[in-house]
Amino acid sequence: MPQSSRPATRSQQNWRALISNRDFETPAAYSKALGELQAAEKAIAFDAEITAASSNIEKQAAALVRKIKAYDWEHTYGPLREAHTGKRTEGEHFLGNVDLINKTELMKVAKRMPKGAHLHIHFNACLPARFLIQQARDIDAMYIRSTLPLTTDQNMEACRISFMVMTLDEATHAKDPDGIETYVPLGDVWDENYVPNRWMPYKKFQRQFEYTDERGHILRKTHGAETWLERKMIISEEEAHNAHQSSKGIWEKFNHRTQMMKGLFAYESAFRNYTQAVIKDFVKDNIQYAEIRPNFMSTNSLKTDDGKGSIGNEGIMKIIDEELRKTMDQITKKGDYFGGMKVIYCTPRSFRNQQIEVALDECIDLKKKYTDLICGFDLVGHEEMGNELRHFIPEFLEFRKKCKAQNLDIPFLFHCGETLEVGDKCDGNLFDAVLLNSKRIGHGYAIARHPMLMDIFKEKNIAIETCPISNEILGLTSTIAGHHLPILLANDVPCTINSDNATFYKSSLSHDFYQSMIGSEAMTLQGWKQLAKWSLEHSCMNPEELAAVTAEWTRRWKEFCQWIVDEYGPKFQDYELPTGPRH
Repeated sequence: MPQSSRPATRSQQNWRALISNRDFETPAAYSKALGELQAAEKAIAFDAEITAASSNIEKQAAALVRKIKAYDWEHTYGPLREAHTGKRTEGEHFLGNVDLINKTELMKVAKRMPKGAHLHIHFNACLPARFLIQQARDIDAMYIRSTLPLTTDQNMEACRISFMVMTLDEATHAKDPDGIETYVPLGDVWDENYVPNRWMPYKKFQRQFEYTDERGHILRKTHGAETWLERKMIISEEEAHNAHQSSKGIWEKFNHRTQMMKGLFAYESAFRNYTQAVIKDFVKDNIQYAEIRPNFMSTNSLKTDDGKGSIGNEGIMKIIDEELRKTMDQITKKGDYFGGMKVIYCTPRSFRNQQIEVALDECIDLKKKYTDLICGFDLVGHEEMGNELRHFIPEFLEFRKKCKAQNLDIPFLFHCGETLEVGDKCDGNLFDAVLLNSKRIGHGYAIARHPMLMDIFKEKNIAIETCPISNEILGLTSTIAGHHLPILLANDVPCTINSDNATFYKSSLSHDFYQSMIGSEAMTLQGWKQLAKWSLEHSCMNPEELAAVTAEWTRRWKEFCQWIVDEYGPKFQDYELPTGPRH
């Protein structure tokens, strides 16, 4: 569907007039010209209109946020890495700083902030890893396997773990490439003769678990097993940023986590409980609305808890719908607020053309059954390893025709441009997304190197779903200061802030907003406000839904600014912003 042009926010002031005369008679004349030139740029900033229209309370709150940010820098971090104390500096690797970040005043503010809409989050990676791990402890039909015997510290570190709910018969039979089924005995991961990837009952694994970790702590039985598995699920700073790490290498480690998560997620009770918990977590993080990305495949299914039955994609949508309605009712009765959640149909970009055709048809069928729940289509997976969008142009064009014929609005919301390369297939996906009329794009990291595409995104009002923490950990920037968000905002490209795969990063959407603030000196409270407003405006809500959620967000924003003034005004009344270099 055509995108509507968004109103111009740029000043029409002619910068050429400001630099036409560069022969200055006095330093005072030079200073005046410098001030005018800098003011001209500020007048066309992405948050210029919101800043100009700020209420007195917003201005006071914004000034306090600047002080809070400076206070944290002085009292939580060090100006330089102090080798003898190990004290870290603000803006270092998120994975190394996250425990410090959680203690900062700015993080308290970020948690309190009403964030509008969360538009880019993979459904199987929303909650802390411990949630699904703990769900599995009492499931009799849960099995676990490892790529290595768990008999040495090295193997405990290097092994890849996966889970699956199934019957004993499924756990002890395997099919070869010709489809011939053979018996495979259960394994024991604690045996040095363990054959890799043989299944072991998870309850037996818990009972037998005993391991002394690198800190000298003895981990035993269920609690110890869950502690160890949770640590396995989270990517470490060393894994992400060691001197020998590559983009392909960190993506491989990321994919190991998603495989580990898959079996913990793929049975009915866990899926239902997880759906409820995710919605409640959105409320806790002050998110007013969300669009989630579950994975759908023709071979996809949830197992029943006993492993004997399976639930297909339509059944999965039915569960999401049921649990959403139930949880929304609970939230309302509690006197809290959540504006709703929709589903973006996602399928792997590694699929063949025929598989994508099947997925697109299923997306249409599910849209007709769940009109208010399905809101878009996307391809997921490592962009550099999967098919480019243009590989599926015939299927996409046919999908558009079918949607038009049936009066269905299912916009494309493609992952694309999640790369540092210019001119390769990932980078090229940005051009395809424009021609395919994508409503938003996920990541779009490479767009900062394409000035024409940035102009198109502005004119066509295509928003970018930026994911600062994920982009850093998956190798697109070494620190938040190098992220593309400030470049996009400086060019007035509409952006939203998102958490992507928070499970693996010990993060939340609040953390991504925090990172956006400390990653750029130009980011302000009004900048946060503009990002939240864009998230609402570029959501897939219908007009009535958008009006209701925006009204609630607006009310909460006013309360949020008043809270900052009341909470921090007295504390920082006499606090002077530091001057001079920070490093």
